[in-house]
Amino acid sequence: METLAQQLVNGLIAGSSYALVALGLTIIYGIMAVPNFALGALIALGALVTAVWTEWLGHVFYLTSLIPVIVIGTFIGVLTDRLAFRPIRFAPHAAGFVSALGIYLILEGGWNILFGPQWRRIESPYSAMVINVGSITFTAQHLAMFVISGGLAAGTYLFIMNTPTGKQIRAVSENADAAALLGISLNKMSLLVFGLGSALAGVAGVLMAPMAAVGASMGLFPIVKAFIIVVLGGMGSIRGAIAGGFILGLVEALGAGYISSMYKDVFSFGVFVLVLMLTSGGLFKR
Repeated sequence: METLAQQLVNGLIAGSSYALVALGLTIIYGIMAVPNFALGALIALGALVTAVWTEWLGHVFYLTSLIPVIVIGTFIGVLTDRLAFRPIRFAPHAAGFVSALGIYLILEGGWNILFGPQWRRIESPYSAMVINVGSITFTAQHLAMFVISGGLAAGTYLFIMNTPTGKQIRAVSENADAAALLGISLNKMSLLVFGLGSALAGVAGVLMAPMAAVGASMGLFPIVKAFIIVVLGGMGSIRGAIAGGFILGLVEALGAGYISSMYKDVFSFGVFVLVLMLTSGGLFKR
């Protein structure tokens, strides 16, 4: 029972970061109907900026790196929408897919040039703070990841579902032509979701950085898992992205704890295949 409780906590912690990236991927998909794999490069950027930030100011200022990461991530998201995605908005579906992969490769190469090809380790002042709750053990870094990721995911959900701007985003996602007839600017909504989605991916990179090797290509696996979550939860579903992130985190943690940690990624892809076999719309259809 103690092992089960520990693995459930581990799954919820990992799932919070997965949900954050998947949420950014989902809100962009709602507008462009294309999985923006370029967000993987924004995850790496968040971690790399954090590495430079902590090397400059010291590891005690680790969490303050969220400020420049959000600003830079939002700017890059807006720029990629304006220069790469808007010109092909009405092109065949495959064009957006190829563009997203192309942007990812360009940005990854750019990070190698800008930050260097070496892999880094980041020190967080919270990684050494161990918290014990009964038989459950986790660090303050894990707690920060869960609280920040969960808070941003909840805040984004409430923004999309309850604010006038969020309702406009949903209207464009449902039917762009009808939304345009109602006076909603597709260009403005697109810029907004690209900026927001990129900022969320950057924040995820900051939170992952102390627990991973930091380098230009570190965002590849997280963005692939985010795509699995989007399919699991339902393409374009905000609730599905959040729920799917936690589900995948729990599946990986339980599989690693009771079977083998070597097959953690196999469990992710196994869930992906199973969902595709059982339903084409995911767990939370739009």
